[in-house]
Amino acid sequence: MKDRKAGSERFHAELRELGNLHDSKQADYGRPEDPFANVRASEEFGISPWIGCMIRANDKIRRIQTHAKGSTLRNEGVEDSLRDLAVYSLIALVLYMEEHEGEEDTTSSTITGP
Repeated sequence: MKDRKAGSERFHAELRELGNLHDSKQADYGRPEDPFANVRASEEFGISPWIGCMIRANDKIRRIQTHAKGSTLRNEGVEDSLRDLAVYSLIALVLYMEEHEGEEDTTSSTITGP
């Protein structure tokens, strides 16, 4: 493993945990032939799966906003909501890439992340 700073080590540990979280939740929400079946169901309403996924992510954002404004979350903590948001973002990325497979993504070379 590369020599990483403590914060980066924690980041990579969380990434591994997110993978485990995704796998465990897909046992309840996905199907053996399609781990994203629950998110793809948005197509039944005429909504692209990656957009449907981001709508679900927005629910998590609203929970986080509620907490940030000083309210107590009753059913799910902030850390769980942040993890779910991260997983939804990755699922949306995978679904977006599937939908646009073969198309050139002109933004990937000009926009960089954190």
